[in-house]
Amino acid sequence: MYGLIKVYDHNIIAINQSDLTIVIRDGQEVHTIDLKICADNFKKEHGNFNGMCVGDRDAESKYFCLHTSGMKTMVYFKRLYVCNLFGKKILFGNRMQRFNQLQKAISQLGYRTYDLT
Repeated sequence: MYGLIKVYDHNIIAINQSDLTIVIRDGQEVHTIDLKICADNFKKEHGNFNGMCVGDRDAESKYFCLHTSGMKTMVYFKRLYVCNLFGKKILFGNRMQRFNQLQKAISQLGYRTYDLT
């Protein structure tokens, strides 16, 4: 059984396209999610995918579930916009716009998420 980490989209501080990572700041800690590892884990769990799927997404509930090592990382999108006063947020707009921006960023890296809706 997988453990579960819950984070919010405003904690994503970088999407690095050169080494395929999403960086999440959770308090003082910085966690790096390697999408290649997520894709490998997803393929091991589901078997019949081509190795490019990194997790699930639900557009109605507004979350992504990335299959990180030994656990799953849930990225939730709050309804209210989080202020970007210090310029550290990379996703902007309303809840659906931010959801679509993350989906597009994952897609531009060559990966996919499985649609649960």
